Amino acid sequence: MADSATVPVVSVVLCSWNGAARIGAAIDALLDQHDAPPHELLIVDNASTDGTAEVVAARHARAGGRLRLLHEARPGVSHARNLGIREARGEIVAFTDDDVRVGPTWVADVAATLAAHPDTACVGGPVRPLWPSEVAAWLTPRHWAPLGVQDYGPHAFVVDASRPICLISANLAVRRTVLRRIGPFAPHVQRVGRGIGSTEDHEFLVRLWAAQLQGRYEPALRVEAEVDPARLTQRYHRAWHFGHGRHIARMRLDTMERSRRRVLGVPGHLYRQFLRDLAARGRAAVIGPRNPGDAFAHEVGLWFVAGYVRERWA
Repeated sequence: MADSATVPVVSVVLCSWNGAARIGAAIDALLDQHDAPPHELLIVDNASTDGTAEVVAARHARAGGRLRLLHEARPGVSHARNLGIREARGEIVAFTDDDVRVGPTWVADVAATLAAHPDTACVGGPVRPLWPSEVAAWLTPRHWAPLGVQDYGPHAFVVDASRPICLISANLAVRRTVLRRIGPFAPHVQRVGRGIGSTEDHEFLVRLWAAQLQGRYEPALRVEAEVDPARLTQRYHRAWHFGHGRHIARMRLDTMERSRRRVLGVPGHLYRQFLRDLAARGRAAVIGPRNPGDAFAHEVGLWFVAGYVRERWA
């Protein structure tokens, strides 16, 4: 256990908004690391109004000087993460969430992976769901994005502009030199409070790829995340995709904006996508989908385009 005078190799940043009921287990998992290099744990209390700070304070003695509690008064996860970045002393800044349970060698594996791949700017891994109950048949892995979980399979691969897979910050580690080069997380697409569908992780990676840098998906860096029961409903997923469409519209991605025709500021291909999804959803309603997730995929595609159009028209 490193003391406060030891310069950490890894700075773990964990942000929480009103996470008193779940953050204790997340911190305990981070304090139970084996064979880890010197590291610190920065908990950023993002304008919480519950007992989050008290839960963190109760673990100070056990942390042996590795734990610091920071306070970010501005609501928004990007503001909170960026405070953690500014305060981090490690050459690697690793991000996770208050509903995530890391494995006992997570910190060691993060450091080892980046050491073994010096050309890699960041590394992420699977975020497997801890289900609160049995899930509906339509909730297949293609519908996992609104849950904050991901799994791209058992093989490692490079993530760059040619394979632009999103590595979510529930399980992401970035070299501090890279953060200095491309900047921190963007507040204009961040999640605030219970806002959903945000794209701060995606926006960060787009800038990383634009700088000709690459990340890595490493299946050994597996963590688990508690899934909020409220996220298991189709109503939640519709709202998430609507919000996601609005945030993507704010990003003005080249891949989305390229279109010969535009109507009221919206690329024409999105209207065509809307009509295709509408037709497919109608066919599924008449003859039935091949599986329960297919029809709903077309439905949430409609909500995504609606959110995109709403943001542009606004």
